[in-house]
Formats: sequence, structure tokens, C-alpha cells
Amino acid sequence: MKLTRYPLLFTLALIMSIPTGTIAQHAWTLEECIDYALDHNINIKRQKVGAEQATNTHQQARKNLLPSASANISHSYNFGKTLNRDEYVYVNQQFQYTDASASTSVTLFNGFQKINTIKQRKYQMLAQLERIEEARYDVTMNIVTYYLTVLSAIEQRKIREEQLAVTTDQIEQVKEQIRVGKKAKGELLEIKAQAASERADLTNAKNELSMAYVDLAQVMNLDSIERFRIEVPKKLELMGGEQIKPTDTVYSQALGDFPMIQRARYQLEGAKKNLTVTKGTYLPELSFGAGIGSYYSELSKPSFMKQLRDINARMGLQLSLSIPLFNQFNKQNDVANARLNVQDNKLMLQEQKQNLYKNIQRAHNEAKAAYENYQANLEALESYQEAFEYAEERYEVGMVDAVEYRIAKNDLSRARSNVSRSKYNFIFRLKLLEFYMGQTMSL
Repeated sequence: MKLTRYPLLFTLALIMSIPTGTIAQHAWTLEECIDYALDHNINIKRQKVGAEQATNTHQQARKNLLPSASANISHSYNFGKTLNRDEYVYVNQQFQYTDASASTSVTLFNGFQKINTIKQRKYQMLAQLERIEEARYDVTMNIVTYYLTVLSAIEQRKIREEQLAVTTDQIEQVKEQIRVGKKAKGELLEIKAQAASERADLTNAKNELSMAYVDLAQVMNLDSIERFRIEVPKKLELMGGEQIKPTDTVYSQALGDFPMIQRARYQLEGAKKNLTVTKGTYLPELSFGAGIGSYYSELSKPSFMKQLRDINARMGLQLSLSIPLFNQFNKQNDVANARLNVQDNKLMLQEQKQNLYKNIQRAHNEAKAAYENYQANLEALESYQEAFEYAEERYEVGMVDAVEYRIAKNDLSRARSNVSRSKYNFIFRLKLLEFYMGQTMSL
């Protein structure tokens, strides 16, 4: 009575185990789960907001090169002792007074601080954009992890269903053998006990599958998990150990565009530009300004427009030079701290590279171990399959009892479960290496 028999029974058991209404529903692929999670992840959305803020800051740094301009107008009602600006004497009478002016100024030179600030803000913006990619990487790997967990749980449930289906069919056969006197009643009790144990195992497998779906849906930020099902690949190709890329190969490819490394690079360049900006405060600042203004006084006889336009109009140009002489060594301290910040960012970049290499090295070794474990479990499954078939043949002719047969069957079931778990563990380790190499996640 081999586990490969009764295909119709297994198919019916599998169909009956699927909740009503799920057969025709949409099954989510890995790519669809990843895309949905990327669109609905809160952390990614927050990082995008931060990127917009960094972009605005960069654009404002560029706009700071433009001249500044302002205009002022005031109107006053005077009484008591007040200055008459036309004759520059104090009078004691009521009158109205209007003053208007406009001015503009532009920085001609300030140690290239504005130019270097633009570059600094650009690197800060690029670093923030890499934070978005970091968040996307994290979400992607979480989805891959939980997706594979669901696939593994589906396979575990299927193994339990097939095992129970065989035992259920065996119960009917033993009943018939008892009826004709070929088996003792104790055999039936043993098999029923086995069926009860297998029902409990199936219940646990179903619960684990349900929780795996909950975990995946929560990582995706799915609004509802009702009727949520994933697509089970028809066949997962596992080529062998040659799929495991060498550590140095993975590292050299990851080093070029891995988000954490890129962000550290941009932060270092931004720190260097900040140092240049800070050094620029040592240099003089040269600025140019122009202004125009006029006023109207009720004490004067000419009309409002004539006073503003012809009589009281004034214009002026201004060129100013500010030379820093002494400021309690604040600038020197700022430059020293900016230089230390550059050094700290260099160390951070070096640390990120070291961590990346260590993580890839660990992932490579874990992938190798996972493959070896998978191969060992395949060999064990082959041995337990042969042992079960031998025990089954002896049981059918009465050479072993139901207890020995149950032990052989349980060993085979456990071996199948181990193969399934080790297979998905190996797949995950391969996906992790692909993740470091920037490859698209798919099955």
C-alpha cells in the first residue's frame, strides 16, 4: 500500500481541504505580493516624504543664488511735536505722512559657500533617495521570506493530507480483512490510533498555514486576508550547488549599487562639501545692493504724485564688504568639527562595506549548508521510502505488526517533511544571495 497510490483519493482530499469559494479566486504570485507591499508600506511612504523634503532643500539652495528684493510702504497720522522732513524742523500740528521704498541685493562673493551648499544639499538628497531603496529592499526580502514560508506550509499540509488519506483507506481494508478472519481486531485499533494522530498533525499543519498567510498579509499591509491565497509554482527548479555564487563575486556586484553602501558614499561626499562650506566662512563677503524710495508729507504744498515722483524721490547703490576678523574662535571650531564629521563618515562607509561582506559571506556559507542539508534529506528520504516499502510488504503478509508498520510510515512522513523544509530553506538562501546582487525576486 504505497503512498504513491490512490491519486484520485488524494486529489479529492486536497480539494475538500480548500475553503469554499477559493478555487476560482485570484492567486497572488510572488511578484504581485512584492509590488503590492511596496505600494502600501508605510516606511517607504515616509522615506519618500523625506526625499521630497530633501529635494525642496536642494532646490532652495539653488534659488539662494538669486538676488533678494523687498518693498515697504507706510502711512502715518501725526499730531503733537513732529519732525517736518521738508524743512527739518519740529512742528506742533496734525498732518499725514506716507513713505515708500524698494530695495534689492545680491551676494557677489562669500567664499563659494552658496555654490558648495548646493552640492552638499544634492548629496543629502541622493542619500535620502537611497533610504527609499533600503526600505524597498527590506520589504522585498520580508515578502520573499513569508511567501516561501506559506509555500512550505502548503506542502506540509499536503503531506499530512496524503498520509491521512492512505491511513483512512487502510482502515477500510483492515476492516474487510478482519471480517474474513485475516487480521485481528487489535490491528484495527492500532490503525485508528494512527489516524487520530495524523488528524491532529493535519490540524496543526492547517493552523500553521493559516498563520503563515496572516504573517504574509500583514507584511503586505493587505486590507483583508479573507480569500487571500498565493500561487503555488508548478515546479521549482533546484539545479544544485553551482547556483551558489562565490562570496567575492556577490560582494563585487553588490558593492556597486547596494543602497546602504551608496547612501554612505553620498553622506561622505556631503560631509566633504560641508567642510568646504565651513572653510568658506573665513573669507570676506562682498555684496551689491540698490534701492529706490520716496515720501509724501501733508505739510508740503505739491500734490501727492508730484512729491512721490519728482520732489522726494531717491535712489542709491551700495557695495559692501564684510571681513571676518575675530569671532571667539567659533569658525575654527566649526571647521574642526566639520573635518571630524568627514572622518566619521569615512569610517561609516568602511564599516558598511565590512558589514556587507560579512553578511554575504554568512549568506554564502548558509546557502552551502542548506544545499548539503537538502541533499542529505533527499538521501534519507530514499532510504526511508525503501524501508517503508519493505515494512509494507511484510505487513501485508503478516510478518510485522501494525506498530512496526506505523513506525516505518511515520519515519517516511517525517523524512518527506524534512525534505520539504530543507528545500525551501535552500531556496531562501539562494534568494538572499540574489538579493545582494540586485536581481529581481521571482520563483
